[in-house]
Amino acid sequence: MKSVHVNPCIEATVNAYKTMLGIVPFREGELKIKKGIFPVSECMGVIGLTGTVRGAMLIGMKEELACKTVSLFLGQNMNSVNEDVLDGIGEITNIIAGSAAAKLSDFKIGLGLPTVLLGKEYKMFSDINSPWIVIPMKTNEIGKFQIAITMEEVS
Repeated sequence: MKSVHVNPCIEATVNAYKTMLGIVPFREGELKIKKGIFPVSECMGVIGLTGTVRGAMLIGMKEELACKTVSLFLGQNMNSVNEDVLDGIGEITNIIAGSAAAKLSDFKIGLGLPTVLLGKEYKMFSDINSPWIVIPMKTNEIGKFQIAITMEEVS
């Protein structure tokens, strides 16, 4: 995995948050490379990448932040995680991944359907030969979240 893969994901996240939520996220801290089994966020939107690459992209956050994020997205106050919050996280995941795929147009990336996971103490494992690159993000308005991508080119 190269920075040419990571930077469009960051740009897509920043643009989606600016446009859809009216807030500006920024990177907070260093990128982390995760291999094998590792813990993940309480609420995650995950979407598969296909085509001339294979892999996945995710956005992860605590439940409270998922409610705040979707409240901004829908323009309604969401106090607890429900179907609307989970659906909103899936939509945001799809928007970000679609924008990142468009920025990576040399790779002809297709997207799977987003899946949203909710729960404590989940762990992630990938047997793809490419590690997960985890990018810590933050907004001044609602707090910290992360995006992550794993991708490898296929012939």
